Amino acid sequence: MAAKQELLRQLDEAHLDFRSTVEDLDEHAFDTKWLDKRWGAREVAAHITGWHGKLASGLERMSRGERPVPEGEDWSDTQSFNDTFAQHAKGKLRDEVLSELASAVERFKHTMEHLPDERFEDGKTATKMVDGAGISHFHEHAEMIRAWRKREGL
Repeated sequence: MAAKQELLRQLDEAHLDFRSTVEDLDEHAFDTKWLDKRWGAREVAAHITGWHGKLASGLERMSRGERPVPEGEDWSDTQSFNDTFAQHAKGKLRDEVLSELASAVERFKHTMEHLPDERFEDGKTATKMVDGAGISHFHEHAEMIRAWRKREGL
């Protein structure tokens, strides 16, 4: 299987795994702040959505032969992006937040499909972006949510 197709498969699996940790939460549980007492599943999902959108734009720029990060923007300042992404979910219902996540994943996958397969070999920027914003990111937060649910008996 080509590297890009394998990454797409892993991304789908990671997304489904993450969704399995939050789909049965009611609005109250979805909104409960447990991560640094500032974030709950709502903010975590919005945070992942935001990074998918940001990096999908980067993949789109790469498909045009440009650098993934726009001129004058610094993606290494992750906390300000994280806060902005989490704030975006404020006041939204669980289903809306999860729908936005699903849409962001689909857009991300669509942008991946427009890049040549060789951009997804080991060590390539596109591969790092897919793993960082997608696969590993989903796994990291799914484990955090599972641990919280276990502590709370949910």
